[in-house]
Amino acid sequence: MAIECMVWALEQDGLKTNEKFVLLGIANHSRPDGQNAFPSLETIARYTALSVSTVQRAINALCEKGLMTKDPGGGRKSNTYTLIMHRAEVIQLEIIEGGHGDHAKNDPVDPEGSHSDHAPRSSVTTQPSQALTKQPSQALTKEPSYIRPTTALEPSREKKRDTVWDAIMEACGVNTATLNSNERGRYNKAVKLLKESNATAHEIHTRVAVYRRKFKGASVTPVAIANHWSELDPATVPVEDVLAAPKGWTAIKEVREERNKENSSPWE
Repeated sequence: MAIECMVWALEQDGLKTNEKFVLLGIANHSRPDGQNAFPSLETIARYTALSVSTVQRAINALCEKGLMTKDPGGGRKSNTYTLIMHRAEVIQLEIIEGGHGDHAKNDPVDPEGSHSDHAPRSSVTTQPSQALTKQPSQALTKEPSYIRPTTALEPSREKKRDTVWDAIMEACGVNTATLNSNERGRYNKAVKLLKESNATAHEIHTRVAVYRRKFKGASVTPVAIANHWSELDPATVPVEDVLAAPKGWTAIKEVREERNKENSSPWE
């Protein structure tokens, strides 16, 4: 792929859309000098999403406009294309040994051919003469460089975790992966309130546990914890509100034992 040729193709004016696409497809296979491109018609059609017949018409139009030439494939199924990138001859100076004549070795002369009376008579060294020669054509403009300087990549910066957000979501059993925008907005406000109270992750887990025991059966949400934050301080909550009541088989067993004590005879 020759980026230079593709840039040249993009800069061509007066082309139809199909012709511009076809020219780009051929430039994609060219060398930097625009030569030796031989993509098949099917390949160009795949590039451009055009039919083969449309590609052929575009190629003929590009040749007629003088933007490229088409030669037989020479044993290949595809033709060989050459992009005619506008170039101009550049004149280069070359050094040719020797002088222009005997005057170079003599004193300076005036325009009439006679010696100048005012110029000091001294020896003059011979300077090599220069001649103009033509060199093979080259592009008028310098081909752009597409090699970008490499720079050291900065170390990846991971987003800093919000410990208050993580703690309240974990303590309340919230699956953050399924939050909608409304829920996330409400929970962000709750986290803001917790931060105003200088809440820590440890305090959040402690007060959520107090909330569960104090408000039995109530939903445990970040908003509820933030709204009752000062009421859930273990240092101010009565012990009877914090102690957990017996549950399950333990509760049934304690009730039966209490009933048996009440029904038992004091004489037994």
